[in-house]
Parts: sequence; C-alpha cells; structure tokens
Amino acid sequence: MLRILTTLLLIGTGLVAIADEPVTEHLQRGEFGAAFDRAMQLPTDARDAALADIVLAQRGFANPGSASSTLREIESSEARSQATRSVPAISSSSATNRGTGAAGGSSFADFQSLIDLIQNTVDPESWDALGGQGTMQEYPQGVYVDPNGTLQTCETLAATDSINNLATLLARPRSAQLQSALDISSEPRDWKSASNLRCVSLRRLRDAWADAIMHGGVPGEALSHLAGLSTIQYVVVQENDILLLGKTAGTELHQGWFRDHDTGLAAIRLDILATTILAARQQTPFGCTIDPTTEGLKAAAATAAKVASRELPIGKAADAMIDAIGMQNIEVFGTPADSPLALMMVEADRHMKQLALGVHPMPGETSNYLEIVDEYIAQGVPNDLLLRLWFTASARSVRTDNDRIVFEMTGVPVKLSGQNERAVADGARGNLTTDFRSEAFVKRFNQNWSDIRATYPIYAGLESVFQASSAAALAHQFAKSPHQQALLDSLASMASSSSRYTRVPQQVETIAVLHNIRHRSQRHHIVMASGGVAVNPRLTLARTFHAYPSLSSMTRADEDRPKLIHRWWWDVR
Repeated sequence: MLRILTTLLLIGTGLVAIADEPVTEHLQRGEFGAAFDRAMQLPTDARDAALADIVLAQRGFANPGSASSTLREIESSEARSQATRSVPAISSSSATNRGTGAAGGSSFADFQSLIDLIQNTVDPESWDALGGQGTMQEYPQGVYVDPNGTLQTCETLAATDSINNLATLLARPRSAQLQSALDISSEPRDWKSASNLRCVSLRRLRDAWADAIMHGGVPGEALSHLAGLSTIQYVVVQENDILLLGKTAGTELHQGWFRDHDTGLAAIRLDILATTILAARQQTPFGCTIDPTTEGLKAAAATAAKVASRELPIGKAADAMIDAIGMQNIEVFGTPADSPLALMMVEADRHMKQLALGVHPMPGETSNYLEIVDEYIAQGVPNDLLLRLWFTASARSVRTDNDRIVFEMTGVPVKLSGQNERAVADGARGNLTTDFRSEAFVKRFNQNWSDIRATYPIYAGLESVFQASSAAALAHQFAKSPHQQALLDSLASMASSSSRYTRVPQQVETIAVLHNIRHRSQRHHIVMASGGVAVNPRLTLARTFHAYPSLSSMTRADEDRPKLIHRWWWDVR
C-alpha cells in the first residue's frame, strides 16, 4: 500500500516524464535523504523536477519541515509552482509506518525529526550536505510603469563623499555576530519598529512565502509588506541572493495603509514587488488609462459650440458636458485588471484629475489647474483644449561599487506628466499643442509631491510601485548568474498568485467643472479629457551608472544575516 500511494503522488507532479528512476525508487521506499542526495547530482532541469517530486512526497507524509528545506533548493519557477501546489496529506497512521520501509526496525527514537528541525532552522548552507562545514548524523497613461525608465546613469563620486561612513555603520564586532548566531531562541524585532537600515533577503522572502502557501496559510502582514520597507536605497546583488535595504522610521497603519511614521511613504507590498519584477523580466510596461470615447469627444465639441453661441445656457454647461462625453473607459494593461494593484492605479489616476479640477483641496500652497488659470488670466484663457495628465517614471540616480555588487539609488521615482490636445469637431485625437498653464500645474504638482502624498495616502501607495520598479529594473540588469536569474524568475512567478483579487470598474463618470472666471465678458469651463498611470521599470533608472569604491562596504550588511533561515529580514547595526 505504501508503494502504490507514493507512486500516485509522484504522478501527480506532472514531472514524471523526466523523473529520475533512482529518485523514484528511493521515494517509493520512503528514503527521502537518499532521494535528495541523488537529485542533487542531476543536471539543473532534472534536479529541480526530482526535487519537486521529493517535496510533494514529503508533504504527503506530513513532513512539512523537510519539504520546506527541499523546496529551498529548487531554482526553477515552474518546478517550485509544482512543488507548492495543494496535495492531500497522508493520515498520521500511515505516516508512522514509514519506519518499517526506511532504515528497518519498527521502534526507534525519532532523532531524524530533531536533525531536520535543526537543519531546517539554522542556515542550510552551513551543513555538509549543501557544501558547508557543519556535520550532524542521523524558501502609457494614467499610470505607466516601465522598469527600463526608473534609473539614471550611474555616477562616479569622489572618495571623500559622505558614504564613506557606511563602513562604520555596517561593521559589527565578530564576537557579537557569533553570539547572535548562537542565540537560536532569540525573537526577531517587531517589523513595525524603526531602523537606520533594514535588510530584506529576496531569497529568504521567496522561501518564506512559499512555505506559508505550501502549509495552507496566508502570508502575514510583515511578509506582505516587506517588513515595512517603504524606500529602497540599496540593492546588493550576491551570488545566491539579492538584498534590498532602506531606512524606516517605524511603520504605522493610517487610513488602511501601512506607512512610514516620518515620511508617510507606503510600505512596499510583496505582490507589487513581484509584478514589477515580472515587468522587468518581460520588458513589458504596465499601467492604466482612462479615456473618453471618440463619440463622446465629438458630442463634447458640439456641446461646446452650443455654449459659445449661447444656445445652451452657461449655467447648464458642466452638466451638459458630462452628459455629452458620457462614461469614460478604463483600460488596465500589463497586469491583471482585477488585482489590488490595478484598482490602486485607477484610483490614483481618478483622484489626481479631481485634484486638478478642485474637486478635492490641494494641500499647502499647491494650486489646482483652475487656480492657475485664474493666476494667468491676464495672458488669456485656454480655449478648446483637452488636458491630459498621467503618472510615469522619474529616473533615479544610481551609483555603484567597482565590482557592481552594491547599488545606491536616490531620488523620487514617480512624476506627473501632462500634454494638451486641440479639440476638434469630429472627436479625433492626437492634435497636440502647448499650454503654459498645464505646464505650470504639472511643475507645481511635482514640486509639492511630498505634501500631496502625505495628505492623500493613495499617492504614497503609487510611489511604492515605482520604488519597487526601480529595484526590479536594477536587479534584472545586473543579476546575471544562473542562481540570480532563477531567483528573479521565481519571484516574478508570484505576481499573480500573491494577490487578492477584487472587482475593478470598467468605466468612470466624466469630470467637468464650470469655473466662474470672467475674461472679456466670457465664461469658461475646463474638461479633463483623459489620463492614467504607466509604469515602465526600465525608465526608473538612469541610463549610465558611475562607480564609487566605498560602496563596497555595504556588502557587510550580510554579516548581520540571522543564522535562522526563517529570518528573511534583519536590521543592520
């Protein structure tokens, strides 16, 4: 009965076509250790397929600790997906019988469980089975996100730059490090606490997420929000891992958003990070647009003509314009339209247009578009213009060490962009023109971005998308080893499976405002025609990077890495 049941589990992986016969035979006998040793001798593709079989078999025998340990060795995103799929657990009575088919004997002290617990809890790279020294017997519009536009050229800086103090910040006494390694029972700090420099291991993050999913649980708040990281200042590209580092003043919950206590920046969500990595890997932007239909613009032009000829009373102009344009279409591209990310981008786009037309108050000294029209009334009024506004990437500057292992990014990664189109009677698009009022509004909006973001958390959430996108673009560009590539692919594969899905509207009502401004005895109204959000990760970085040797001191961040492998984040001291 044991052989039959195990064989069914193996067939269920979908990888049996390339399964290694000795691995299969070991699994049929319940010899997981021998199966693992054999799998690790195989070529990469066959190895990952065999390891996926082992994970499923271990899970089927109610051995989740060993399954998690085996899963960490799988690089292929496809094999990881196979290994983490749902499988029925074998009853405890069946599981207890595995002793008779393994090493012989029906009654023995379960030292292997203790060994598995220790080897699965303490950094596996330290054990001889994995090459270590330890021995023990018995895891374009509206919004437009393009990964390729998130970073600028990397700049070479003088050796006297203040970043030299990083060596002092990151250095720890070896004795303290050793004590931390030995203190296995110590509890990690609260992820909402402040830190001068918090470090997140993407490899351990991936394994922690897979472990939660594999055990039928839901990733917790810390895992879903990258331990409170709201800004990514450093990216460290290691041979087998990629580290993200940034400062946090402490995380608080505000209007449903986890955000930094001082800056108001939203904590970066895991599903957003995965989406930006996928976009970077595929070189495909994502975002949303909100556009009026051609028929709506044609009807709007006719309505405007009636207002100008006084055929339509000016007091009814705004409502008439809303009726003429009708509902505007929402399009989400490059990411699932029913994801929380899509809903956030649409809401940010919609809210921005409401700010422009004074539906919501601008914070501080910031002016909305209509107030700018008032300010420049002596220079005339806008006439027959369609104002288009959208969020896109603002390239961050980057500098790196000589070995291009440590990268530092600075700058706000998102900006508002604008464009004007001349309205025509047939509702056609693309007749571009310039309007200094629109340019002034966009400039002031970007200058006061921090105040706007602090007042309306939706923009803090939007900036977190571009923060993640810049890190994704950098990792894609410089993480080239097979281990790094496999890590990025496995993180990208989480883009769809790590989200909670929701309903996103397909249309929104047109915004139209009758603004009471008089110029040469005429009244004017402004119609927001379209806009959106676009994220292209490659546009968040500068095109060239400059070397800065002292950044190599950041590699010491790894010295604080906890020996407990489930600790996927830590504070650099």
